[in-house]
Amino acid sequence: MNAITQAILNQSTLEVSLIKITNATKDSFLMTIESRVANTGPFSATQSSMTVDMVGPTGIFGRLVLPEIKTKSGGTDILIPKQEIKIVDMENYKAFVRSLMQDEDLVMKLENGKGTIKAMMMTANIVYRKDVKLKGMHGPKTVMTKTEPEGEGFKNTMLTINPSPLEIDMGLVHYEIRNEDGVKIAEQSGKTYITRGESTSTMVGKTTGEAPKLQTKLVGVTVEDDNWHKETIKYLDTTTTLTEEFVAMCRY
Repeated sequence: MNAITQAILNQSTLEVSLIKITNATKDSFLMTIESRVANTGPFSATQSSMTVDMVGPTGIFGRLVLPEIKTKSGGTDILIPKQEIKIVDMENYKAFVRSLMQDEDLVMKLENGKGTIKAMMMTANIVYRKDVKLKGMHGPKTVMTKTEPEGEGFKNTMLTINPSPLEIDMGLVHYEIRNEDGVKIAEQSGKTYITRGESTSTMVGKTTGEAPKLQTKLVGVTVEDDNWHKETIKYLDTTTTLTEEFVAMCRY
């Protein structure tokens, strides 16, 4: 029984449609996951709740409690409710966030879960290991859609296009807009909550008097709150387009 259930578990797939990260502190965050498990075989089964290691590209960064899961032959939707995740290794976690924000694809591993599966009137011990394939933010791509005068500076509306399942609340973020030579042409700040798909944010800032040139980048510099985003916001480093109104505000 143990060998059969372990083989079925190994062949099953876990497809994640949402990873929501909020309430960051210096060493923790709240995480909610929506997912679906499939390829679990023709029989219904109940997998016990268990704690698993979350492993990124360089190693374990936290531990997640999986709820009890009742599988069906046609697949099962799984909601992992909001829970606090303690960061057990900050360097590994930073590597995971960097991959989420910059890569097109990545893998998060769930490992070392010890529990049971009940099926066909029998119970078997299992060791849970699962590779979770994810789409990364790949930037994420940003577009400046609107610029208006605001005091001695400007107010920008920024569109973020996020192909990944990640939603993340970064709080108040300070950015630099740099030209292709890496020279700061403006600085702007505003609350940043990136959702799945498209999301907009409002930024206020000032130009520096430097020329935009042909290509422009939006770079995260720091955040207002004292949390781990201060160390990871630099991974938000992506090309962006400029409005004609913004370019006109830049003094040559």
